[in-house]
Amino acid sequence: MRTRVFFCLLFLLGPFLLGASPFPVSGAQADDFGLPKAATGDLKKLTLHVSQYHVVHALPGDEVGLLDIDDAPLGVTLSRDDFCAAALQGTVEVSGVLYSVAGKGRKSLVNCAMPQFACPRCAAYNLGQNRFVKLMSADGLGAKTYGLVPYRTIAVKSGIMKLGTVLYIPSARGLKLPNGKKHDGYFFVADIGAMQTGQIDLYTGLKPLQWKILGSGTKRSKSVAAYVITDPAVVKPLKAAHVASAQAAFSE
Repeated sequence: MRTRVFFCLLFLLGPFLLGASPFPVSGAQADDFGLPKAATGDLKKLTLHVSQYHVVHALPGDEVGLLDIDDAPLGVTLSRDDFCAAALQGTVEVSGVLYSVAGKGRKSLVNCAMPQFACPRCAAYNLGQNRFVKLMSADGLGAKTYGLVPYRTIAVKSGIMKLGTVLYIPSARGLKLPNGKKHDGYFFVADIGAMQTGQIDLYTGLKPLQWKILGSGTKRSKSVAAYVITDPAVVKPLKAAHVASAQAAFSE
């Protein structure tokens, strides 16, 4: 489960699970996940706990209307639970239209804490203050200038790692993706979240993963070894994919 502070703008959306997507081909679809295996002997090693976050699918409701960052209505209303789930995960799909968290408003629209919403840790995040933006493409903005790419992007706690950091996780190499490809083990820090110090949150678009290395992200969950990559041959293409997704965010 993703427990982010939503001070970023938008989130990249993955391909739709069924049928043709109304959006352009995403970075995840174009990526062949074919980067070479890293030699980790001299690299900086980290011990991390991996969680995941995804797009929420919701039906139109009648309890909480989505507002933009200026508190103008976006023309869609959700149930309280769907609003809170969307605010927590960051992106929601309603009737084929995608909306992403754009920031915070001054007023809370709904209580997304226990017992109204089944999330014991959510009281600290003021999810009811989240405001949204309608996405124009499969790409969005994460923190600052980077977009989010399914199965590549990770969010980290503020101040733990710099945006643009590339990590190599050997235990993720060879794990199967929904499209049948195998992951090469490389991930890109493009987002900031309210998480544990040793937690990274993997963005999975519309299709959550069933990898054994994924868990709650807490210290009680399974840990993985990760290595900081500085090789330009690896960093440059991952950075370019995330910059491209950001540039496409507002393209009609």
